[in-house]
Amino acid sequence: MATSSDWDKAEDKEYSFKPFRVPKYQIKFKNANRLSDIDGMVWYTPAALYAWGQFTDTQLSDIVMRKDVQVFWYKFDKPVFKNFGTGWDNLLWAAKEEDWSTLVNSILEVVQFDIEEKLLYQYAMQKISILDPLSVDKERIVTSTTPEVDVNVFAVMSNTGQMAIDLKAKQKKGSVPGMSLFKPDPLHVKAANMLFRKEKLSQDAAFAEYKSIMQKLANASYKTSSQEKWESGVKGKKLGDNR
Repeated sequence: MATSSDWDKAEDKEYSFKPFRVPKYQIKFKNANRLSDIDGMVWYTPAALYAWGQFTDTQLSDIVMRKDVQVFWYKFDKPVFKNFGTGWDNLLWAAKEEDWSTLVNSILEVVQFDIEEKLLYQYAMQKISILDPLSVDKERIVTSTTPEVDVNVFAVMSNTGQMAIDLKAKQKKGSVPGMSLFKPDPLHVKAANMLFRKEKLSQDAAFAEYKSIMQKLANASYKTSSQEKWESGVKGKKLGDNR
């Protein structure tokens, strides 16, 4: 297994977002021929967060500063994904293994609100297997022996729909995965309706209100499920059967 000596990093002054500048370090591969050759790194794409989830470097900057994590990236010659938008199709980000869970948990805790449009956004994580993009770039062709690698994909859940990889769809070897639009989770729809009914809702109050609503809905769902199980058990007993 290769180590960090097989790649180098360089801060890219152009690859930054305003008004919050988050340092992102471009990986410079040395001897590695596959992403799996690189020990200690986790590869992912945040494209959906930025394209459809109202996530910006404002939120990322807060996470990077509070949690002391680093963001790495590499742009491949050939597309890794399709329809992710300008600049994202050929791009993967990376994190050190020891930072990964902290970074993911911090992002999944974020909830974005567009109060005027009555929209809310939460995020989820998927893992998919793709052709190793570094191997594809170096070999220039895709064959039956082209290796695959697992990468993580952030998905977006809102009260109007969900943008995610369709994990049930069969992908032909060599095809490039893209996002699909799914119906919204009824729970998010109900929570959003309850949240945005409130008058004079502010951004500062929205998260606390939403957290309270989701807790109430979760408790109600648990009670309903428990009641249904109890009723099913009672109906399953024969009259006069006290066992």
